[in-house]
This record gives sequence, structure tokens and C-alpha cells, in this order.
Amino acid sequence: MLTMATTAIALLAIGATAQWWDNFDPTQHLGGNSPYFSGPNVFGISTDPPPGCSVDQAGFLSRHGSRYPDPGSYNTWVNLAAKIQNASFSTWAPEFQFLQSWKSALRNPAPELSELSLGGYKELYDMGVDYRWQYPDFYTENTPFVLWANRYQQSVFRVVDSARLFARGYLGPNATVDGSVYVLNNSDPRSIANSLAASDLCANYNDNSGGDNATTWANIYVPPIVKRINSLFRGNLNFTASDVTQFPYLCGFETQITGRRSPWCDAFTQQEILAYEYSQDIRYWYGTGLGTKLEKNLMLPFLTALVQRFVDGPNATYPNGNASTPFHPNPLIATFSNDGQVNQLAAAIGVFDQEPQLPATYIPQSRIFKSSNFVTMRGTVSFERLNCGSRGLYMRIKLNDEVYPVPYCQQGPGRSCPLNQYQSIIASKTKAAGDFEVACGIANTSIVPIGQDKTTFLTNLNLPFEYVVKP
Repeated sequence: MLTMATTAIALLAIGATAQWWDNFDPTQHLGGNSPYFSGPNVFGISTDPPPGCSVDQAGFLSRHGSRYPDPGSYNTWVNLAAKIQNASFSTWAPEFQFLQSWKSALRNPAPELSELSLGGYKELYDMGVDYRWQYPDFYTENTPFVLWANRYQQSVFRVVDSARLFARGYLGPNATVDGSVYVLNNSDPRSIANSLAASDLCANYNDNSGGDNATTWANIYVPPIVKRINSLFRGNLNFTASDVTQFPYLCGFETQITGRRSPWCDAFTQQEILAYEYSQDIRYWYGTGLGTKLEKNLMLPFLTALVQRFVDGPNATYPNGNASTPFHPNPLIATFSNDGQVNQLAAAIGVFDQEPQLPATYIPQSRIFKSSNFVTMRGTVSFERLNCGSRGLYMRIKLNDEVYPVPYCQQGPGRSCPLNQYQSIIASKTKAAGDFEVACGIANTSIVPIGQDKTTFLTNLNLPFEYVVKP
């Protein structure tokens, strides 16, 4: 392992003098801090329906769109700017000439912090239009359309606003009449396992942001970057490790806030950006993904209900609780939440099940799991029901628009999985995970009895812990 760690440092040193590849975009290698982008096509599978098949039903869970920073992150920007402005320094490095005049991209922080940015507005509106174009037969003009959003925090609206903006792009000028966003209160005890953020009611949930593995990797990749960057300056400006790891974050955020490539995107070399990207992979893998025991299972209730909707088919009608009018949903199942839930769902769907645990001392170049490819802002895990006529029904999974096969179930057209077999796979995962309340250590089961902790909001619009907002 020591040799591997030494190799990692050597790669960074090589990267320090390397020129950027012409086609290398650092904003596509920032993990959860990347603005949305489609792809890459890791497996070389066409996104078109396989010959003889059509998509007759689709669904997705999307992260909210690009946003302004949260207060804690913004304070680090302010402190970094003050440090730079109060220093006396010079540099011959062209990539850092902008520092003399750099200031925060936020113009009015009080209403901006934590909410969607202009980049986020565009991502979600465009997403709605793109889904309408992709599935033109799913929606009939001037008819009702339902979608769902996690409330997240009572006073932070970026997830709900993402759903509203998607609806505007998808439905067009009549969105405020025809669209209904059902907002799920993830803090109401009655929503146990029945929300778009089930982890919020799970007492045993612990996102440690990668824990010891993240610390080990940071101790390998960050010091050489700090040393290289500080060597470019004369004077009393001296960046710390905490300062330097903000540079890629600023690259992603400033780019989507301003609509222009941030000068911070040139602060790291290509190899350094890839090392930062891997730190994001470790953060998600060991924080809420397949490197965990509990957290990786917390979106299984949602996934079970979602797959059942595909088994029921696009023409299914549901009793809708105690309502007098049954619920006949649209063939497109649209849901919105946060990066943790997107990563938890990605851990449950099977596409990464045969990936080895991520090492903390070097970057495995053959890895399939890259957080930059699906936990981006507006990152999306999506599903398509392939109707292949006499050949049957199949499930196809996409991450940020590109197809990812389930490695042990890819015998269908276009490496898809037979729908009934996929349902069995998810059922097996759910059985192995055990009861949600038991696993989460929830002591009081009087509100939602054990065995009833399941997701029903996709078929029942009359639950007491949800409310409706219009696009």
C-alpha cells in the first residue's frame, strides 16, 4: 500500500507540469460540486430504445439544480477573499493573476444563500423541455401532471423550486394550472420510509462524509498541491490545505452562478482535479453509498414502490386513499430530492454492486463509480420500462442520461434487465436489509407499525404529511 500511496503522489507531481488536455473540462470532475452535464457514455450503450422496443413508462429521482452556497461554505469564501485582500504578494503564474481583483460572485447573499442559482433555473427548465421531447407521447396538452419533491428544510426551497421549474419546462405556459408538486414532509413521523429523504427519520443514520478513508486520501493528495501552489507566490500569502481544497468548489459554483468559466478552474492541474474528484468519490461511497452498512439501504422503500409502478404499467389506476377520485398517473414519474438521496438510490439499484470497495491510498483507474457522473447538481438516476412486444418487458437504468447495466442482469435488449427479474433483485435486497424501523433504531412504532413502514406516496395523493404547491 505504501508503494501505491507513493505512486499517487508521483502522479500529482507529474500533473503539476502537465498541460491541460484540450477536451478536459474540470467542471465535469468535481463530484457533487459539478454543474449538471450529460454523460459520459461509460459502457458505449446507445440511449435510443433497442430495435423492436419502445419506452412506454419512465421515472427519475433528480437532485435539485445548481445553487448558491450554503452559509458555512459562503463564509469560507468571504474569509478566503479577506485573506487574499489583506496579503501582500506577487506571482508570475498566469492562472493566479485574477487574485488581485477576485471577490465573491454573490451580489445579494441574504436571499441567495442555499437557494437555486441562475444556473439551476436553466438546468431544471431545460430538463423539463428535454423530457417532453424525449417522451413526446407521455403528456397530452392541458391535462393534469403530478410530481413530487422532498421538503428538505422548512425555509430552504431549492428542491421544491427544482420540481416547479421542471414542471414549467415540461408543461409549458399552463404549468401553474395543470401541474401539482406534492411536497413530502420528511420530518413528520408518519412519513417513516414514505418520503424522498427517509434517512431524516432514521435515528441510526450517519453520513460521515467518508470518515477515515476521506482523511487518509486527503493526507496523500492535498499536501503536494498546497506546496506547489504556495511556491508560485512571493510575499506573505500562504494558502492552507483548507484554503486549497476550496478552489475546485469555487470552480464549480462560480461557473454555474455566473454562466462563465471561473478562473478558479485553472488553479488545479488536470491530475490534481482528478485527485479532488476521487476525494468526492470516497466521500459519497463511504458516506451514504456502498461503503456503508445502513445508509446504502435507505432508499430501498422508495425503489420498491417505484419498481411496482413499472410492473403495474403506464395505464394503472390507484384507489388514491380515501379520495372519491382514483389516481391515474402520467407515464412519467418525476421526483426531486438531494445529493444524499441520489447517492443512496444509486447504491441500491444494482449497477455498482460488483464494484470493489474504493481504496483510500490510490485512484483505481478502472473504477465505474464516479460521483461526477451522477451526483452533480441536477444529477439524475432514471428508469425506463422497455416494452419489447412478444419479447417482454425490461428495465433500463440511466445515470445523467447514460445507460448503466446491472452487471448480473443484462441479458435483455440493450443490456437491460427483465422487469420481473429486476423486481426480484430489489425484493432480495429489501429482505436482506430488514425492517426499516428496526434497522434505524426507531423505538416508537405506534405511529407506523413495523411492517407498514413502506413507500405509498407514489400511488396515494391523500397522505397527511404532504401538501401541494403549484409551478
